[in-house]
Amino acid sequence: MESRDEPDLTVKARYEPNLMVKARDEPGLMVNARDEPNLMVKAHDEREPMVEVRKRPMVVEARDEPEPTVTVTVTPGARQSGSGSGWPWWILSCLVGGGAVLLGQLLLGRRAPRPATDDRTPLGPLPQPLPVLLAGGADSRAPGVALDGGMLAQTTVRAVSLRGRRHGYRGEPLQDAYAVRLSADGRWVIAAVADGLGSTLHAEHAASVAVRAATNLSLTPDLGWHAAFATIAGEVMRATARLGGQRFGRHGTRAAADPPATTLTIGVVPADGRRGIAACAAIGDSPALWLHDGMWTEIFPPVGQRPGNVTSALPDDLGELRERQIDWGPGDVLVLCSDGFGTAMGGGGSVLAQRLVTAWSSPPELRSFLRDVDFQLSTYDDDRTVLALWAGRHDTAVL
Repeated sequence: MESRDEPDLTVKARYEPNLMVKARDEPGLMVNARDEPNLMVKAHDEREPMVEVRKRPMVVEARDEPEPTVTVTVTPGARQSGSGSGWPWWILSCLVGGGAVLLGQLLLGRRAPRPATDDRTPLGPLPQPLPVLLAGGADSRAPGVALDGGMLAQTTVRAVSLRGRRHGYRGEPLQDAYAVRLSADGRWVIAAVADGLGSTLHAEHAASVAVRAATNLSLTPDLGWHAAFATIAGEVMRATARLGGQRFGRHGTRAAADPPATTLTIGVVPADGRRGIAACAAIGDSPALWLHDGMWTEIFPPVGQRPGNVTSALPDDLGELRERQIDWGPGDVLVLCSDGFGTAMGGGGSVLAQRLVTAWSSPPELRSFLRDVDFQLSTYDDDRTVLALWAGRHDTAVL
């Protein structure tokens, strides 16, 4: 067979045993290559399945050869291209193949199982792993993690204190403290949270003394708070005056050590869980928040930074005492906390605070309470302490 592009190409019909040759001038003449195994077919194009003889009839010449030879001219059929758009087939193959790969990845990505996560509150990028160093050892009297829960009269209590990542990395102790107890007459629940100033020596001792002294007083919402805080400041000074030690600056040089100092926030609520008046008082930046009718209220909103960005603290800053009374009743929650947790609450407007409106509408289990406070966020590396009070009797199964 001879094609138009290859005029000298000749294909012997024995390789095409089923080829039917039709002569245009002889429509009734059909030559089957099976009967003529030595038939030679000459064609202008091999793309047409039926072969026609153009113009001239099929010529079969009887030569000296024992078998006849037929010369045939083939009329070409329509050229079939790989695509009606004229694109080369290999480009189209690449496009189709690439699309199939992308579709497969999309489907597999949707079906791939997501990594298991715990139910801690997501607030931002996770912190990088850091070594955790004990503060010279471990002692149940000064733990790195403290967790409590239960009831005092008709008031439900949850409390947790956690050493921050910064102190853990430096091998420093937990510098927050909390305390809660019934008043001597059993009418009031007195709660206190303190945050020792890390810039002072033995700040953790100042915080511990402050909360114990506060809860040992016979406090009521109508008590003169200035006198109470003056008494507490005196206790802090006496308890820390005998503590020795020297603060060292950079390169091991001795530096002047400020005396121990701490913030202090106190809350007093009716122990019977009924409607009444509750009160809070504070020196420093340890927040107090009140959850009432599904909304948070920051009891002591920030009033601006002090010179040097140093918070007010006991025992020196008695003149910066703030106090406030609130209406207290069933369904209310009072939260006292250090700024390591209070900053994340954003005055009650943060994502964490909105989540806790539901999570803390009733007292959570201790494990859940711990997870709520122990959120993971790289920029929050300070100690965290939270003491929460719920008005009324609740489920006592705290575990």
